[in-house]
Amino acid sequence: MRNVVLVCLDTVREDTFREHATRLRGRADVVLEGCRAASSWSAPSHASMFTGRLAHEHGVHAYHREFSGLSRADTFLGDLPDHRALGTSANVWAGASFGFDGLFDDFSEVSPDQRFPEGIDVARFGQECEAEGLAKQAAFLRAALAHEHPAKSLANGALVQLDDWFARAPVAKPTDDGASILVREALSQVEASTEPFALFVNFMDAHGPMRHVRGYDRSLHDAPNAWSSESTNWTEAAARGDDALLERYRGLYAAAVDYLDRRVCAFVDRLHEATALETTVVVTSDHGDNLARPGERNLWGHTESALTEGLLHVPGVVLNAPAPELASDRDDAGGADDGGEGRTTVTVTEPFSHLALGDLLVGYANGERRERALAGTPVLAERAGHSGKQHRMDERPPETNRVLRAVYESPERKVVYSPDTGEAYRLDPSRPCWQAEAGSVDEAERAALDGAGFGESIAAFRRRAAADAGEVSMTAETRDRLDSLGYL
Repeated sequence: MRNVVLVCLDTVREDTFREHATRLRGRADVVLEGCRAASSWSAPSHASMFTGRLAHEHGVHAYHREFSGLSRADTFLGDLPDHRALGTSANVWAGASFGFDGLFDDFSEVSPDQRFPEGIDVARFGQECEAEGLAKQAAFLRAALAHEHPAKSLANGALVQLDDWFARAPVAKPTDDGASILVREALSQVEASTEPFALFVNFMDAHGPMRHVRGYDRSLHDAPNAWSSESTNWTEAAARGDDALLERYRGLYAAAVDYLDRRVCAFVDRLHEATALETTVVVTSDHGDNLARPGERNLWGHTESALTEGLLHVPGVVLNAPAPELASDRDDAGGADDGGEGRTTVTVTEPFSHLALGDLLVGYANGERRERALAGTPVLAERAGHSGKQHRMDERPPETNRVLRAVYESPERKVVYSPDTGEAYRLDPSRPCWQAEAGSVDEAERAALDGAGFGESIAAFRRRAAADAGEVSMTAETRDRLDSLGYL
């Protein structure tokens, strides 16, 4: 029996990862070069990673964003009854506000407003306190001193003030976007566990808004210390082809991925030191990000309804996988290379679906290697609606609020379709996140794809999903956090 860890590098696409996460790739026993997400934004993608089902099956999508309808038995965690389920997340969608914490025995949620989760949530305090100015600061000081964890509450308040000051100062931001806290919280959970564990960690450092952070490699971007991406309308910048501005963001994005590469490698080392059991770590992303690259039709971000390769082609690497039982197990779809230190690195170029991620992790927990059996086509993905404001979704332009499905028919061909139209795309396994249009797909072929892979027509799913629409119930601080991330 082994510990298993699922690391989600939120919003990291495969091409940037392949170029800038060289340490993780260099240490990997398995590289899933064809790894594909099952949806293109956080809520449905996390549900798919854990359940092995698509959005129309697990019911988490833009029209219904709650995880409370899922139990642990619905997820791969239910197949690990001897493991303690641990989780820590900086992603508000994969957090307590939407019921994601209910899948775990222990769960920590971190944010810039609560870098020490045991202390006061500064954003919540600010929403609930009616005082203003110095009176509000005095009220916070009194509340922090009276809190069960006064030092951590005071630290939360001080760090929020520092973040606010540094946001306006021409110096590098001194704190990252959660990676350091997540590592601390995850290791604390691991050290407190006396059982084998299945750990989930979601890092949000590559998610916008972007600015230079102390620890980023300055050679990867040209953004001044005082610059932030927060005030720019990136959809408009992509539409007008503002290459200099787009490249500035892309450079910061690359620097964030490089930073995560270093932090996660150090985290893995500390994990191995913290537990006596062998621990296998799978690193992936819930989805990528459109960066107006070729084939992305000037799309930016991941809130609009799209299933581009920039969104679906995500990292997949496995560190400290169980040793293959047979020599033939080392010969995979993409061959095997000497990974150094006597290790053989298996590279799988065939498409690998997030729907198989749970089976892969359960196999690793039991000492089994299943990359070959789980890879291959067809691979399916699905998205329902716009992931911004849920209310008034029917008023959004149809192109930003569609129900879409994708089918990878081979490593070289993908079809993306809605109830009304469809397009085929050429893919190149040697060019991550790339696609090129290859002709339209008629109604008969779309119906055949529905019947072969999904079990429900896309039109029926659209009607059923829209019937679930309604205003999401969330706290004011959750709403503010989502707004700062660009979702509202």
